[in-house]
Amino acid sequence: MASLLQQLNERVFEKEHIVALALLSAVAGESIFLLGPPGVAKSMVARRLKLAFRHASAFEYLMSRFSTPDELFGPVSISKLKDEDTYERVVDGYLPAVTIAFLDEIWKAGPAIQNALLTLVNEKIYRNGRFSVRVPLKGLIAASNELPAQGQGLEALWDRFLLRCLVGGIEDMGEFDRMIASTDETEPVVDEALQITDEEYAVWEKEMATVRIHYSVFEVIHALRDRIEQYNLQIRNEGSVMAPLYVSDRRWKKMIKLLRASAFLNGSDTIRLSDCALLSYCLWSETDQMEAVEEMVNASIQKSAGDYLLDMDGLEQEIGELKDMQSSEHSLREANDPGIELIDTYYYQVEGVRIKERLLLFAADFQHLDATGKLFYLHKDKYKANCCILKKYDPMLHAKVPRNKIYTLKKGTRSVYINNYAYHLRCYEDCPPPPPEPEPQDFGAKYESVAEALDRVEKSWTSLLDAETGYYENHLFLSERQRATMRRMFRHQKNTIDRYKNELNELADAYRKENKEYQIERPENGLFSGTER
Repeated sequence: MASLLQQLNERVFEKEHIVALALLSAVAGESIFLLGPPGVAKSMVARRLKLAFRHASAFEYLMSRFSTPDELFGPVSISKLKDEDTYERVVDGYLPAVTIAFLDEIWKAGPAIQNALLTLVNEKIYRNGRFSVRVPLKGLIAASNELPAQGQGLEALWDRFLLRCLVGGIEDMGEFDRMIASTDETEPVVDEALQITDEEYAVWEKEMATVRIHYSVFEVIHALRDRIEQYNLQIRNEGSVMAPLYVSDRRWKKMIKLLRASAFLNGSDTIRLSDCALLSYCLWSETDQMEAVEEMVNASIQKSAGDYLLDMDGLEQEIGELKDMQSSEHSLREANDPGIELIDTYYYQVEGVRIKERLLLFAADFQHLDATGKLFYLHKDKYKANCCILKKYDPMLHAKVPRNKIYTLKKGTRSVYINNYAYHLRCYEDCPPPPPEPEPQDFGAKYESVAEALDRVEKSWTSLLDAETGYYENHLFLSERQRATMRRMFRHQKNTIDRYKNELNELADAYRKENKEYQIERPENGLFSGTER
């Protein structure tokens, strides 16, 4: 197919992508509409497409308001009308008997022509007199410099054209110079071995039907339908004069057929995300919708890649839960129990100890206690009469503090455990019942779980990147702009993964710093070990 396209596009200037899309539509058995002014090589696309098929015949016609069915479908057979009293057309050389057809200014066709085209384009069937015959038509290219007028009954015919492409003049100055300087106007010679035979075409139809649809492609379609609904709701609420987007069920089904053909011709047995970029040619009805449709398609592909292939949403939720856990743990430590009496603004008083002096403990230190135990020492406060204070023990004080004055404190409910003995804290009279003890949360285990999930996502992303990059870079039917969009999408996913890794490292660092001064021993697990993840 790549070699065939290369020969078809010989001496074609900036229309290579349109020729490729026309070939794709023909192999898929669909029709393509080209919108553009006169003189931009729309008819050339049809003539090149004919060369893709061996022994192909072609029909080309410029419509006008005065066109008659005879001019498209052939004249009525006088002999059959006279001798057999049957109304049949002589179709040889006309639209019902050719492989490739090009209909220019198609919207100027009258109702009689339009009605006959409906079944011919969609079902590949033409009713000739009493008989319905299957036509050999593989590719129909229609063209115009305008879209179908509203209210003229052209909606059904317009819906038959699955691919809709905007065709303009040559923009690159180098290509323009080569075009005007070229003198060879002959058609290229395509190797007969590369041309598609009728037998190959029939086999391909069966093989394309077996191309699998990955679940991520369904997610792209679902996301697109949701975005179209939101788009229509927005323009309705804004009172916009823009037309809503309407996509029939028939078009959705045909789009999947087109994507199957794209995957098959690119050597894949499964529709890939990169194939879905072609949907931007199938959804718009007005030119002012094209940009919005392209954004919808790109956003839906990116969402499918992130949410469903890589589970970015699930990972973001996991990291959010880890943040909430750290935040709630911090807030729980900082939260004050309103029932415990605050002494001199900063202290809690420990009751029931066998010392003559009052025993005080900083309220902030009490909030940081947990069930593992922290080291404190007994300090005689010379500024407070008859008062001792339990202060956090710093190993640097080992030469100044006797061992018999170092105690292990654990947190209780309105109490403190000193060397595993419970002592109540002084409370206000008629104080409310104590708040329930929060369930302990294992930050380290949660961190390990999220880190493993991120590792899986990164490996999946690497595998997806390797597969998709080779696929979209060599895709036969994507434009260079679409390839660049796919590159940006995957770069965005890489940046998202890197951001998650940084957030995870920051959470771990913050947890280490916050807990370091209160820990007696550092647990030997993946979070606190010397080897960084």
